[in-house]
Amino acid sequence: MFLRKNPEQRPGKRRKVLLVGADSPDRDSISTLLSTMGWTCTAVSVPEDVLAAIEREPFDAVLLDLDHSGADAEKTLLRIKEIRPSLSERIVAISSERVDPQALELIERHDLPHLFQEHLLSQLCTTLEDLFAPRGSHTVASRNIQVAKLLFDSFAVPSPPGVRSIRTAGRHFTYEHNNTMIDVLVDCPAGSDRISLVGQVLDTAKAKGKNDSLPVVVVMGGSGTVARTTTNHLGEFNLEFEFAEDVSLEIRLGERSWVTIPLGQMDWVKKQMPNRATGT
Repeated sequence: MFLRKNPEQRPGKRRKVLLVGADSPDRDSISTLLSTMGWTCTAVSVPEDVLAAIEREPFDAVLLDLDHSGADAEKTLLRIKEIRPSLSERIVAISSERVDPQALELIERHDLPHLFQEHLLSQLCTTLEDLFAPRGSHTVASRNIQVAKLLFDSFAVPSPPGVRSIRTAGRHFTYEHNNTMIDVLVDCPAGSDRISLVGQVLDTAKAKGKNDSLPVVVVMGGSGTVARTTTNHLGEFNLEFEFAEDVSLEIRLGERSWVTIPLGQMDWVKKQMPNRATGT
């Protein structure tokens, strides 16, 4: 594995990472990996120790191992944000692929970057570097970004004669990039002022494809990241975010290799939102 120092780190400053889950099987590996980046790692498990550590030291990021952080992960997360608001956007969730539904709900509710233990060490460095990238840059300079080719847009397909006023829910896109097919459905849940985005990444060159734990990010113009997640073992992803006009989807398909997917004009979504449609 090729490792390098974090380019955003100032000389003489060692970033500090708190690992919540001292019993994590990856504890030693994480500590060793972070040390190669010039960072330090402190591991704790008992909620009281977590809070004491946060109050005692100015940590730069938190790794929350949901499988080894106890039953009070939600309470611990809220207390961390309360004590150190600056850490709110620098908390990364870790879990096995068989993530508990309650843990998955926590990840989605708090919009946490999510890494699977099975591929943790191969993606941890990039994830942490992204957290410290200047807002709006999203480490673009260090990534190879290419635009996916649009194959299908449900809005571009005319309805059958006699049913032109009827349209299926949401907007369905299919994109292609090399051997990768990406299906995306953009919709607005009934009565909501948020955009729902679900999709799947499939490598057509492989029988099953290695599409799990791929970072998926929604980027708004020059304002940076508005939502992020990772794909599951089937290559599926699910995001929800506040309405924005100028957004695109970015998916990392390989080391420093990203594909960007334009999501088109969002005026049709706004018309379905009860508050925005009326201008309130």
